[in-house]
Amino acid sequence: MSNFDFLKSKWPDLAATGRQAEGYLNTDPNAATFKTRLFAEKLIDLFLVYFKIDIDFDANFYEKVSCLGRIKSINPAVVDLFTLVRRIGNKAVHTDYGDIKDAKECIKSIFKLSAWFYVKTTGFRADIPKQIVWPEKKVEKAITKDSRKEYLQEIEKVKAELNKAHQKELEVLKKQLELAQPDAEQIEKDLAIITNDLGLTEAETRVKLVDVMLKEAGWDVANPDQVKTEFPVSPFPNPSGKGYVDYVLFDNVGKPIALVETKKTSESPATGQHQAKLYADALEQMYQVRPVIYYTNGHETWMWDDASSEPRQVWGIYSFDNLEYLMQQHKTKKSLKTVQIDPNIAGRAYQIEGIKRVYEDYEAGKRRALMVMATGSGKTRTAIALVKGLLQTNWVKRVLFLADRDELLKQAMDRKNSFKVFLPDSPRVRITPETIDNREASIYFATYQTMINYYDQYNVGFFDLIIADESHRSIYKSYKDILDYFDAFLLGLTATPVDFINRNTFNFFGCPNGDPTFHYSYEEAYSHVPPYLLRYQPWEATTNFLRKGIHWDELTEEQKRQLEEDGLSEELIDFDREALEEFVTNHDTNAIILQTLMNRGIKVGDAIGKSIIFARNIRHAEYMLKIFNELYPQYKGKLAAIIHSRIKNHEDLLNDFKEKDRPRIAISVDMLDTGIDVPEVVNLSFAKPVYSKVKFLQMIGRGTRLCENLFGPGKHKEIFIIFDHWGNFRFFDIRPEGELPSESKSALQVRFELRIRLLEFFNRQGNITRRAEIIALLRNDIAALPERTIEVKKKWKVLESLKPDQTWLAVNDNLLNILRMEIAPLMQWVDVQGQLDAIWFDNELHRMELAQLTGDHQYGRQVEKIILELQRLKLNLNQFQGVRDYVLQLMNREVWTGMDYDGLEHCRKTLRDLMKFRGNLIGRPYLTLNLTDSGQRIERIADGFSAPTLNMDEYIKRVETALQNEMQMQLVIYKIRKGEKLTELDSHTVYQLFDSGKFEFTLDELAENAHINKDDLDGLLRRFVGVDEAELNKRFEFFIYAHPAIAATQMKVLDMIKNDIIKNRGISFASLYQDQYLAVNGQGIDGVFPDKRLNDEVISLIEPYRVKEVEYGG
Repeated sequence: MSNFDFLKSKWPDLAATGRQAEGYLNTDPNAATFKTRLFAEKLIDLFLVYFKIDIDFDANFYEKVSCLGRIKSINPAVVDLFTLVRRIGNKAVHTDYGDIKDAKECIKSIFKLSAWFYVKTTGFRADIPKQIVWPEKKVEKAITKDSRKEYLQEIEKVKAELNKAHQKELEVLKKQLELAQPDAEQIEKDLAIITNDLGLTEAETRVKLVDVMLKEAGWDVANPDQVKTEFPVSPFPNPSGKGYVDYVLFDNVGKPIALVETKKTSESPATGQHQAKLYADALEQMYQVRPVIYYTNGHETWMWDDASSEPRQVWGIYSFDNLEYLMQQHKTKKSLKTVQIDPNIAGRAYQIEGIKRVYEDYEAGKRRALMVMATGSGKTRTAIALVKGLLQTNWVKRVLFLADRDELLKQAMDRKNSFKVFLPDSPRVRITPETIDNREASIYFATYQTMINYYDQYNVGFFDLIIADESHRSIYKSYKDILDYFDAFLLGLTATPVDFINRNTFNFFGCPNGDPTFHYSYEEAYSHVPPYLLRYQPWEATTNFLRKGIHWDELTEEQKRQLEEDGLSEELIDFDREALEEFVTNHDTNAIILQTLMNRGIKVGDAIGKSIIFARNIRHAEYMLKIFNELYPQYKGKLAAIIHSRIKNHEDLLNDFKEKDRPRIAISVDMLDTGIDVPEVVNLSFAKPVYSKVKFLQMIGRGTRLCENLFGPGKHKEIFIIFDHWGNFRFFDIRPEGELPSESKSALQVRFELRIRLLEFFNRQGNITRRAEIIALLRNDIAALPERTIEVKKKWKVLESLKPDQTWLAVNDNLLNILRMEIAPLMQWVDVQGQLDAIWFDNELHRMELAQLTGDHQYGRQVEKIILELQRLKLNLNQFQGVRDYVLQLMNREVWTGMDYDGLEHCRKTLRDLMKFRGNLIGRPYLTLNLTDSGQRIERIADGFSAPTLNMDEYIKRVETALQNEMQMQLVIYKIRKGEKLTELDSHTVYQLFDSGKFEFTLDELAENAHINKDDLDGLLRRFVGVDEAELNKRFEFFIYAHPAIAATQMKVLDMIKNDIIKNRGISFASLYQDQYLAVNGQGIDGVFPDKRLNDEVISLIEPYRVKEVEYGG
């Protein structure tokens, strides 16, 4: 006997699947759970037919459950039970998960669902067992691991069955619905009875969903040592003095470490916040431990560690280990103000300031920070030093470092200036399919592309800090789910200039638009004394062909004759400059580019220094390498190499370019444009156009890094050269922002928005039939949204509001705005693998429909575009049987002229799934020419990026030179520049020299011109001889190191003071209460350093460089 025998008469296939699930229960719970999932997939199809829900037969289980949730007359518990089976079943399908209690829960769920549906459709209640009877002995043989692969493939066979036997069951049900139905009133009475008998209540199913959430986090719900439900607490502020907590989670010694308060799905979880706090108060009084608070409605969950933070939304419950660590942190976490930032990792003042700004935000309760730092300024080292401080103070235990490319990940993980070098005792692991189970490391590394596939295999609380390298808009848009899923501190790193960072990125990191947590620009870096990044010398090097392209009419007679001899006619030679290296290449043009680099580039030793040539594409790079080896055979093919991601062993080539003497020239196709650190690079050659200002600056950044002793001991890299062969600097001079990237939308979002426009049109026209058709399409699109995607979860309330049919009865501005603003952006998260061609065709035909309906002249252009695509279809394939003639008719433009909306929609539905059978488009032929290119020009560019030169007053220069040339002044100048106080003997020497008339100026004259009191001899002389910048930097760095608790703003002001001393050759104390210092704090330096002791120490630090200026005025 089976609990599902009551289904035999109507749905024998379903009854058999239920019986198999029971049979596997005791021998193979995984197989039993898997069978319940198959059962539920079949059953939901029957539900959809009965409730007349129109959805694609091939839609996935989640989409079908979502559609079912639209029906208001369905008990919400029914939808929750389907969700329960789906979530537990997912684990059975994709892993070896096999918990017998969960398997039982799934069997109970499908029993309740099928019993409810049986009564709903037949009106017979007597056939259903009063209670489930569990099998007592082994019925089915367990499935071995050897056969599991074949077993998992059964789901594909089931789909085939659904297209046959199950399809027949659905057809039978449809016909039955057309016949007279049983007494509806009696059925509702029976349903009420069976609902009560089965315990089919929303409250119960919500509890089951929370159980699943806890199990997903690793909690054993059935183990009272770990989880207790309806746990009594007292004292409690109610008449009885007792309260009952829905769930309490315990540690290994019986102390409560978390509680979970549940609320109805229809209620906001926030309604349970205060009650949960009261439970936490009671538990703390009972156990002297403050538990972490969770409150949830089964769909939305909030976490409140009110001992240390504000409530925040989370996407799951912490595991036992993560909660235990959180409780431990309450006792051991130290203030970040105590961190002694390691100067060996990040010792520059701006790096320390950046770290402190992040620390201050974290301590203030913010959980996200964004650091914008110029390429080469040490983002990774800054992040490593920041991590070291967080580890030392027990703010974090595990860190995840994300980057968008393998090479960037390796640089951060184990190369020079990496985590391996500076945190050697912190275990590291690269996340791959082979290491996904490693939970013992401290620092984890992954590409965004890898992590998006595995992030949900970790608990939401597993990582304490996530570092997102290159946190620009494309990363934010494509991989935001990773960053949202984990309940971790987040640190974004980017070199993208502030002006080019998308507003959404600032919002995501909780920063005002244009105002990141910390910003250090290229201008600040190269203006620093000494510079932290290098300036460049740009040259524009062009030829006739690079400026104008290659046109027959502009060629010389000799060039024309040469082309004719090569069999090339006039009509083939007409190329704008943009076509170079895309459709045509010329040997001499590329030879000139290479010779410019070799003849004019900076040399290191006996050969050209490390150089990068940015090629337009792989074919261009290969051709350039061929020409280079022809021009310079003496290097035996070892001086230059192509480096791009498709080359086998490209990582070895890149390492050779970084670490070895050869190759010295890297011909790059995108791979070296960004993020690669090779300080030895002294030449950059732009052999391609660049239209993105952000990318252009990143490419320039390949040469900005310092490199000591590059040309020999004490001979450092001071500048690098850029050869611009495409007028890129000129382009950005005309268009400073470059070509801004358009707000790209996914193909599905575009389709959804086109359908909204169609809905709006038909609604205005009052066309009820077509409006209903478009609404059905939109609702199917919404049903396809993946529920596990965090961005979709965030909109669950809006999505719930769109489920009832009555929501769609009035198509008004409010509904249209919700669809456009709230739902359309979610379409990017739908997996469209294998559907892109069909979606593309949908979009093109929807555009044509709109153009046809509105009389838009674009319709004709769309017709031409579609005919070209139809001509690419492989009509000889069997898939076109029955539609081949139709497609051929559509290649006639006249057919489209008279086609109305219905004809276009018929075309869309008929051909959308066939568009994947298109052949390749025959493109323009690629020509290789060997013409002499003339008109070579090489000129220095006065660009807007280079650093300004110091405009020093000629008078000061003359005085400084005269003083330095006087031998008796040497010791005095040394002391003045070092910030040492002159002795009486020193002062006497100075006065004697000036009195002797050796100089053409007097001290009185110097004092008058410098506006400095002549009695301040030290300050007066310093105004003309300057300061020892290295000594000054050393003093300020030591001061910062000796005061680890100093705030970021205080560091910023110290840097301002230091720069003032360098720029003005001393500092007036009065200036500390003026202008820029008042902009920081209204009380000047006293407001910045309110602590008197610290204030006095700052004054002592700058005292040696003080000048007493003369004040003028009446």
